[in-house]
Amino acid sequence: MTKKIDLFTIKITDNVRTAMEKITANKHRAVVVLDGRKVVGTVSDGDVRRALLKEILPIAPVEEIMNINCRTTTETDPGKQREILSREKVTLLPVINKDNELIDVALAYEPFE
Repeated sequence: MTKKIDLFTIKITDNVRTAMEKITANKHRAVVVLDGRKVVGTVSDGDVRRALLKEILPIAPVEEIMNINCRTTTETDPGKQREILSREKVTLLPVINKDNELIDVALAYEPFE
């Protein structure tokens, strides 16, 4: 699988609609929120649904709905990444360096076309 990392990331300045569009496009039910190259959170399809139920508008900044306590890893071994994904029950896992900068995104599954 060749993944384009930009399909799995949004900027902290993006809005909820942008998050929804990326989540739909990447088929992994979540995106990583970046401030520059640093991981600051994630947004899942559940976060978006809860925001809409609270009547948060799609034009609202994603910062209002993101999960700042997201799981990350510095692990680069694909087998160990899969173990973490399974244990944490997440569909994607930001892979970061020592400076909390995104270097990759580990994925739990290959989506159907």
